[in-house]
Amino acid sequence: MWFGPQDLEAQLDDEILRRHLAKRLTVPLAGEPVRIVQSDDKGHLILMAASWQDLSLSLVKVLYERPENKMRGNGTPVLNGSVSIYRHDGEVMAVADGATFTGLRTAAIAALATEWLSMSKTCHCIIGAGFEAYYHAKALARLKGVKTMRLWNRTPKAAYALQEKLCALPQFSHLSVRVHEVIEEALADADVITTVTSSPEPLFNAQMIKKTVLINAMGAYLPHTRELSSDIVAQATLYADFLPACLQEAGDYLIPAAEGLLDLTRVRPLASAAHDGPMPGITVMKSVGSAVFDLSCAECLVMSK
Repeated sequence: MWFGPQDLEAQLDDEILRRHLAKRLTVPLAGEPVRIVQSDDKGHLILMAASWQDLSLSLVKVLYERPENKMRGNGTPVLNGSVSIYRHDGEVMAVADGATFTGLRTAAIAALATEWLSMSKTCHCIIGAGFEAYYHAKALARLKGVKTMRLWNRTPKAAYALQEKLCALPQFSHLSVRVHEVIEEALADADVITTVTSSPEPLFNAQMIKKTVLINAMGAYLPHTRELSSDIVAQATLYADFLPACLQEAGDYLIPAAEGLLDLTRVRPLASAAHDGPMPGITVMKSVGSAVFDLSCAECLVMSK
């Protein structure tokens, strides 16, 4: 079976996917998942492969990240690729559009973290207005208690386009969706901040946010790039969607650690958040992604057919 972008959005309901991910978060894998990020002069080639320990399901994902596609203006997405899903005997069960698949599963991670770790869900702020921002906004809108969603992007035009797209969805009929052209205004009093950019440098600091806030840092995923300033990370309760990968790849944590401001043993796995619950102060959940989430998403997809 081939699942294109529209098929995936129809089959993978955000709420069902979030609940399934919560149940499968600690299911053991058959060895450490393989992930390769190969840089080239046009962007990155990302390869990921993994199997459940019982070999009931396996997958291979190939993604091409090509930032220059954004500048061409012909509608070619920045992220392209495919996911191949295999059953226990190695037979191909399904192939899916890799970009949409990744957008849906990454948003489910942020929504799950928000469900477990946010003290309040009333006011959300999305930093970034690209491909991932759309999926994160619509997944977060499904959480109970959300009333306001603020959007900010370096290019306001993109934020207004995202606003129009979101307001056409049924889950936004009861929400206030507003674009802010000044980042300080977008961040002020936000209960949950979700960053979905490729920024190599911090976008804001601790003085710009509430004293109690959850930050889902879902964007920059290389050791030398980060979206958050060191003063935020130094004082926050820290989580990682997949701890081994974050400790090797997440510049949001690695850079403050290199500066002597962070002991990496403070970083907790997202799975522990189900028992920890929300805490006062700043909480950061950093995501770089892992095949364990792709496997959960793939399982949810094939179960839906």
